[in-house]
Amino acid sequence: DWRYEEAWNIIREENPFPGVCGRVCFHPCESHCNRAEYDETIAIKALERFVADQAPPLKPGPNVGKRRKERVAIVGSGPSGLSCAYHLARMGYGVTVFEALPQPGGILRTGIPSYRLPKDVLDKEIADIQAYGVEIKTNTRLGGDLSFEDLQEYEAIFIATGAHVSRKLNIPGEDDYPTFSQCA
Repeated sequence: DWRYEEAWNIIREENPFPGVCGRVCFHPCESHCNRAEYDETIAIKALERFVADQAPPLKPGPNVGKRRKERVAIVGSGPSGLSCAYHLARMGYGVTVFEALPQPGGILRTGIPSYRLPKDVLDKEIADIQAYGVEIKTNTRLGGDLSFEDLQEYEAIFIATGAHVSRKLNIPGEDDYPTFSQCA
């Protein structure tokens, strides 16, 4: 009797992106896993990927208990912003995520190639976050389409805009290669 859904629910208590992490995490915890003292380390990266691939998508609806009256605005829909949205929504907060790009996901969508992270895996996990009632507004840039005054109706604001501009190291040869922003 395989209990994939139960395993998936346990993983998602802490990690809203098991399918993503199961593909792109370099899993440093595995080499330090204390389970090795008993038999062998847990291959958590492979485990998360396998379980996430078995799990059905969450159905939109009442995936959270009692709703709170407080609402939170999150600026940026990368891993930090979406993780924050996920955990707040599970605690009952109303959450709206504002994203400057046409699609949510931040660096997960724009910086990781599809052969490492298929977009359908990312889309499924974002849809699962939305199933908790998280609203995502794309094409909404802070300082352009959205101002801090527009966010006054929220009780809290989480800024998760990422670091899209490279910093110079001031070393010889650094200008010989394109920066991330020139490639994107």
